[in-house]
Amino acid sequence: MPATRILIVEDHGILREELVHFLGLSGFQADGVSCGLGLDDWLMEHGRPPDIAIVDLNLPGEDGFSIAQRLRHAYPRMGLVVLTGRKQPSDRIGSYDSGADVYLSKPVSGNELLAVIRSLQRRLHPENRAVWRLDRQLGSIASPDGSSTTLTGLESAILATLATSVDQTAESSQLLLLCADKNADLEKNYLEVTISRLRRKLTPLQPGADSPLIRAVRGKGYQLLIPLEIH
Repeated sequence: MPATRILIVEDHGILREELVHFLGLSGFQADGVSCGLGLDDWLMEHGRPPDIAIVDLNLPGEDGFSIAQRLRHAYPRMGLVVLTGRKQPSDRIGSYDSGADVYLSKPVSGNELLAVIRSLQRRLHPENRAVWRLDRQLGSIASPDGSSTTLTGLESAILATLATSVDQTAESSQLLLLCADKNADLEKNYLEVTISRLRRKLTPLQPGADSPLIRAVRGKGYQLLIPLEIH
């Protein structure tokens, strides 16, 4: 993935160059302009918007509110940060109303600015994970490619318990509580049979899998080996 390109619209020359230098050292492609006209020249020269724009409010000519508003209108997916010395509630509200994702007051620490940029990066470039989806209301589970199968209430409960446990691993005693309506002498065997049946249901949804999607953890219980979202 190419480096995130950041454009700083800041009329204070020293601060602008410091930000460009700092972000460059942090692995970003950073440029700076001093005003709205400079922004327009930059956009025309590069032919594409930056991934993230950092805009001051007090600028010569066109102010930061107007710049933020037209950037958000033209580039809805662009990350937009207002970085300003103005601290009135109306400035904060006006910035968000103009389309800012984040409002920061000067001076801002480098660590906070980097945290904001990383947060925007996650929105701009969401991680592509092969996620399974459990629908407890419908009683079904779907694989990343859309294949699905129906589940019993107990099977859904077992999957939900595994998915929400640390390391997706639940102790047998925890899972046995889900079988509490069964004969106590048969609960352990019933859980094993239910896990086995659940494995058989999941396997066709991931052809070519070389191991069960739920594995036994000796002396503890069971672990779910697929990323699972619960709906």
